[in-house]
This record gives sequence, structure tokens and C-alpha cells, in this order.
Amino acid sequence: MASENKLLHLLSDMDHYHKAYACFKGNIKPVEIKQLKQWTDTEFEPNVVSSLTKSLDQQQIRFLGIGSGGGIAELYQLQKLAAKFPKISASVVEPSNLIIEYQDTVVRNPIAKNISFQWHRKTFDEFLTSNNQKYHFVSVVHSIYFLGDPSVSIRKLYKLLEPGGILLLVLVTGHTGTGSIPLHHSDPMDGKAINNMMNSSQVKAALDQLQIEYTQSKYTLPMDITDVMSNDHSEEADMLLDFLTYVIDFRKSASDDVRDRVMRYFQENSRIEKVDDGDEKVFFDTICDILLVTGRAE
Repeated sequence: MASENKLLHLLSDMDHYHKAYACFKGNIKPVEIKQLKQWTDTEFEPNVVSSLTKSLDQQQIRFLGIGSGGGIAELYQLQKLAAKFPKISASVVEPSNLIIEYQDTVVRNPIAKNISFQWHRKTFDEFLTSNNQKYHFVSVVHSIYFLGDPSVSIRKLYKLLEPGGILLLVLVTGHTGTGSIPLHHSDPMDGKAINNMMNSSQVKAALDQLQIEYTQSKYTLPMDITDVMSNDHSEEADMLLDFLTYVIDFRKSASDDVRDRVMRYFQENSRIEKVDDGDEKVFFDTICDILLVTGRAE
């Protein structure tokens, strides 16, 4: 039986993380792209673009993406902003090789001539050490997990906003899907069953504590975990399980008790659905919160 103390957080090995992330992204990418595009098409215009148009009396706006990945979500946002503002200065902060994918996309298919890009292949904290700008829009889509303590991270992000500027935070909720998987964390200060991943409940608590107002909406990500639940599971399925639990080699390193608890949780909180070919698939849904924060006017 493995010891819980030997569970290694996924972020302690970035090579393993990127492999696990690739399995996760390949699983949910088509659905997430559709959901984010739909939200951008229906909600971004009235809640972000119109708000910025009313509050900002200037021709150029500064856009900041934190943990931008390959830029899929941000390019939708920039396209909407470019239709309203004559000039956009877009700064992209992404420490991984995904920034190359983002750059290649922009080169191959420029979305607008009025956008200039500045690329920063570094972590958020590295970026802050040399940054003296404030921004009119800051996009943090599924990347606040990597910024550390929620209260500290929110303070840092909020300070980047121009008065009337908007901060977009997208992350999993704390009561469904990946935000609610029960694990014994290796932290000796807390032996209770808790989740291994930051979620929106913690971020909203930090916003409330700092007396920062926000609005929220949601979308759902269905994830096919059929192979994860199979006795004949693949290496890819194990990588997906590592991403869901945020534990390296979870199936091998977790104790029988922890592994059984987590797999039972998947079983109790998943649904079976017939797909086009008549086969049955097991789906595990994660609800994501979309939080919008507006910088206080001076």
C-alpha cells in the first residue's frame, strides 16, 4: 500500500504536467472552445467591450494576458476589442512553449491590423519585476491556479488595472468536477480530505475579503472519462487521471484508501451517455466560473 505522504503535486514536475495537460486539453478542447466562443459572442460585448467604451476616454487600450497558453480564448477577446478600439497594445505572459503556438497563430492569421503584440516568455512574478504598466483589460483564463495564494494573487492582479479596467478570471468551481475531487493533501497542517487544486470558491472568498466586487456567470465542461474508469486503462487515461487529481502517477502512488475514494467519487458524480455509434460513454462534468472584476475609479 502506498503512503499518502508520497503523493507528489503535479506542478512539481512540469514535464509530467505538460503531458497530463495535453491529455486533458485533447479531451475537452472542442467543447471548451465552443463554450468560450459562445460566451465571448454573447457576454463579452455587453459586459466588457461596452463597459470599457463607456469608461475609457481614449483611443488606445492596453490588454494583458496571463498564462495565455496557445491564445485561443484571448484571440476571441481581442477580435471583439479590435472592432471597437482603434489601437490595442497586447502583452502576452506565458512561460511555456505554448507561447510559440500563440505567436505562430498570430503570424499565420492576423486577426486585426490595429493590434500590436509584446511577448513575455516568463512567469507572472518574473513579469511583475519589470512591469510598470497598468492595463484596461486583464485576461486570466484557467491560469490563476499557478499564481499561488489566492489573496496575494488577486491583490497583484487588481493592482494592474487602470481605473475602470476589467479583470477576467475563468476557473473551475469548488463543488463540481475537478474542483471537488476529494484528496488527502500532503500538507501536515491539515489531514482532512480536501482538493489538491485551487478553485473559484477560494478566489471568491479572497475577493470578498478584499471587498472587491465582481459579477459571475458559468459554463459546463463535459469530460469523457470512460477509459479512466476502465480496468483496462491506457497510459493516456492515467495521464488524464493525474491531471484531474493534480497528483503525479496517482493510480500507482495513492494509497488504496485514497484511490478507492477518488474512483468512487468519479463513479458517483459521472453520467452515462450513448454516443452516435451506440456505445456508452462515461462523462464527468466540471462547471467553470467566469468572474468579471472592475477596477475602482480614482
